[in-house]
Amino acid sequence: MKPKLLDLFCKAGGCSAGDAKAGFEVIGVDINPQPNYPYQFIQADALEILKDKQFLSQFAVIHASPPCQAHSKARSLSVARNGGKYGEHLDLIPQTRELLIASGKPYIIENVAGAPLINPIKLFGSQFKNLYTQRERWFESNMPLIEPDVECVKMKTPSAGNGVGEDGSISICGSGGVRGLNAKQIVLYWGFAMGGIDWMVRDELAEAIPPVYTEFLGKQIKEHI
Repeated sequence: MKPKLLDLFCKAGGCSAGDAKAGFEVIGVDINPQPNYPYQFIQADALEILKDKQFLSQFAVIHASPPCQAHSKARSLSVARNGGKYGEHLDLIPQTRELLIASGKPYIIENVAGAPLINPIKLFGSQFKNLYTQRERWFESNMPLIEPDVECVKMKTPSAGNGVGEDGSISICGSGGVRGLNAKQIVLYWGFAMGGIDWMVRDELAEAIPPVYTEFLGKQIKEHI
């Protein structure tokens, strides 16, 4: 039997897909409906789920991706475009970490660059084959995890909305147009750039991470547990 992994704040399943490829049976939890999520899904408050010790007992490891907008680099862009306004965005990292520690389970917290994670490892698209977006993400864990041997290199990525770079890389964010691509092509190219995501709509792709990140980490986690 495959070990079970609980993916909290799962959205449309970018992290889950990598964990599944690493050999876990994945169950996702999100407070909002996720009609395109490709695995078993529970609509619920992730923080309340973390308080249910009996439910958690079936899982070998817990992955959590709390809301990241409070720390996102897109914050400055949004402020510039909206007269200094960004809106209120939850920072659930401290609460999530506290509950994960209390669970006693092996865990990993994923978030954007700049998030207040403790001793995170950092992953970049240029460290993996067949990725055409840098998509930097940080991962905190109570397990010993290592970064890839491949060093991060700068991609020739145009700024958001300005098309595809000469190395094939693209910025994946926002809801506006992308130079040289129509609406359907944007979705197809974004999915391709993140390693072949073909089950998400545009808004979901804008928030997703390449599954190869959690596949890489998931294989390490399986060795650990």
